[in-house]
Amino acid sequence: MQHLKMLVGQNKYNMEDKVEINDGHYLELMDRLHIVMCTLNDHCLEHPLSQSDEEIKFKIEYAVGQLWDAYQMVGNKIPE
Repeated sequence: MQHLKMLVGQNKYNMEDKVEINDGHYLELMDRLHIVMCTLNDHCLEHPLSQSDEEIKFKIEYAVGQLWDAYQMVGNKIPE
């Protein structure tokens, strides 16, 4: 637990710090969301247990759907 506290203390983006948002942040976050969705698909949805258990598969698909919604939301908020 002490190691975790040390890592959190080294976090680049402390919630108390104000980071000025720029246009690049939108595409950066969309990219990261896409990476997470691909990872869930490739390593969780394609896992044999997920393929054989509909309840588990549904929960993971729901999570991917929520991430897709977030991806779309970020994309719609990109300044023109």
